[in-house]
Amino acid sequence: MKKIFTSIVSLILANAAFAMPVFKSYLPDTSGEYLYYRDYSFERESYVGILYYDDETFQLRYYAPQNEEAFLTEKDIELLVSADPEADHLELTGERFLSHLSPSDEDTEIVNYLHDLLYELFARRSRAEIITYENQDEKSGYTDFMQFGGNVKIIYDCMVPLFNLRTIYSEGGDILFNCVTFGQIKNTADTSFSDFKGFNFASSKSDENPKIYKKSKEKTVLFEKQSISLDKNWTQQLENFWTLNEDSLIALSEIPDYYDDFTKNSCFLIRKLLLSSENSYTDFASTESFIRDKNIKIISKTGQTKSQRMIVNTKILTKNPEKKSMNYFSIATYESAYKANQGYFEKIIKSYKR
Repeated sequence: MKKIFTSIVSLILANAAFAMPVFKSYLPDTSGEYLYYRDYSFERESYVGILYYDDETFQLRYYAPQNEEAFLTEKDIELLVSADPEADHLELTGERFLSHLSPSDEDTEIVNYLHDLLYELFARRSRAEIITYENQDEKSGYTDFMQFGGNVKIIYDCMVPLFNLRTIYSEGGDILFNCVTFGQIKNTADTSFSDFKGFNFASSKSDENPKIYKKSKEKTVLFEKQSISLDKNWTQQLENFWTLNEDSLIALSEIPDYYDDFTKNSCFLIRKLLLSSENSYTDFASTESFIRDKNIKIISKTGQTKSQRMIVNTKILTKNPEKKSMNYFSIATYESAYKANQGYFEKIIKSYKR
């Protein structure tokens, strides 16, 4: 469980920003960022991924897991495409396949679909101009989108990297295209983009018979001016770090502001704190985030591919009135332990003070 935490401050400040070609963004796009959509225009479970290397190189991927009941084998198609960074529209200048294509027409059609989709995403995002937290609802709305059957409703979200596209709905309200995760590779050896296979994890023996934690005498633990109430079940590992056996961990910290504007800074921090990483993917489709009264709250789930387990995360950030920074509280708990002790963990979250 301890391995799920990296240096929070280092992660957020590692911001080698480039610029997506064709349009400008409210939040900077960072080399190595990627996103995945569940694409319901296919009859089988399908995902489309886009990885941004720099302003002229992208990686595209189509992935569909094996479906034994329908006698469908796993399908994985990846390609690199290059673009002219000086053009005022997306202009592809080359491509290289990273996976084997079968001689069937289906694979060719999928590759053509990825090309068309990329062109459409660039064109529509360019027409929307800059999407901010304040105007994203205004920018969202109905439009004709041939790849998804005609008139659809597009929902923009500035916290989603690259195209700021969160969801596409049909006129009847059905989800057609939905961002399920986004992340960032550390370097060219990081295979987390190519390794994503959805959130269909096998059941883990570790999730069977979770421990039930009984309430006991509590004490207030402090880190700088932040405090939480914990009982004797918790062990302090570091000055700002506590663990509950292997089931849960709590961290208190401080994150420097990146922008002076609170709303923009909040959006930036939320995006960075939700980034998936190697062997760990944030389930963005089930994520909730709130910005109000100089506070940020994020509730999310993370899937660990090696352990095949889900983690429930709650993060609370509050503006530090004395510094250009945010106080930071995080609790991460294996989902099985959280479900078996939800009241116990919610009480700890409510005890947090700053």
